[in-house]
Amino acid sequence: MLRPRTLLLVVSLTLAWGASASAQVVELIAPELGITFVSYSGDDIDSDTGVGFEAGGRVRAGGRLYVEAGFFWSTAGADVTIPSGGATTDDLRIQDVSVPVGIGFKLIKTRPLALRLFGGITPSFPTGVSDNDLGVVKEDLKSTLWSGRAGLGFDLIVLSMDAGYDFGLGNMFEGGSESVKRNEWFIELGARFGF
Repeated sequence: MLRPRTLLLVVSLTLAWGASASAQVVELIAPELGITFVSYSGDDIDSDTGVGFEAGGRVRAGGRLYVEAGFFWSTAGADVTIPSGGATTDDLRIQDVSVPVGIGFKLIKTRPLALRLFGGITPSFPTGVSDNDLGVVKEDLKSTLWSGRAGLGFDLIVLSMDAGYDFGLGNMFEGGSESVKRNEWFIELGARFGF
């Protein structure tokens, strides 16, 4: 797995490449707020879908083809039942910092608006777990949770909106024999500034 310093280097190189691409445009989207709909999937777990929130910003660089990197703080969770643990049910809410990195393509690119497709990866770094009756604490989670990301974006004058899906790429628990993944739908809205 990538360490934070390595990830920062990858993000910096990706943005530098995008900034040097043809039709250079660099945009800052901040502040950016989002709502998430989270669920967990796995061999020995049942999950409802819960609502979460996120705040942060991102930088985009490039033209019709662009690269982007963001930084978000979020809290999200859902009611989880672990049948093998005596069918205990509780809200498993995780606070984390995520750094989505990806590429996108503007299907429509006009002066006042743009319609975009995007994809990439999202490493998340858990910072806490809310109290729960499941016995899950922050130390039970991997230090980095990886997910893939795909979605559709829309820009209109100074507003930018992204909607998509983050799908878990691996077991979120340290040393767990069962594979439990966190998945979430997201909608993000932010103010867009060009340079």
